[in-house]
Amino acid sequence: MTAFKYGFFLAVLLSCHGAHAAPMQPSGTQAPAAQLSAQDERLIRIMARRDVVSSLISSCGEMFPETRDKMQKPLAAWVQAQKPDLDKAAIVMVTHTTREDAKLGSEEHQKLKKWAENDLGIRSDARPKADDCLKLANKLGTLPAYPQP
Repeated sequence: MTAFKYGFFLAVLLSCHGAHAAPMQPSGTQAPAAQLSAQDERLIRIMARRDVVSSLISSCGEMFPETRDKMQKPLAAWVQAQKPDLDKAAIVMVTHTTREDAKLGSEEHQKLKKWAENDLGIRSDARPKADDCLKLANKLGTLPAYPQP
């Protein structure tokens, strides 16, 4: 198999995530979107992080079904800890669907990739191992936080 197909899931999934972070707005005579506040940007980044991490854990579960439950528990705990911000982020996303959202999702993708490579030692140029997936799931609590503005 090619390196692209089996390249580390962060590189592949995260690069796809940016393309789906926000729907494209139709062209026309729409008024420009309001600038995002620092708080709104923080919330969108947290939601993007949740989406990316959930996709990664899901892919790992498909590749390594024997570890699926061990990865889902820490993910569920991390998502639950983020719930208040994720609820607020959902409201922000409904009212702010702009290209800026996609940009923030792409930036978050790069941050998560660097975190996995630098802090967890998970290489982006090799097929992940079950241990890499478990390490990712079990270290979600060490993700750098987005402080309140």
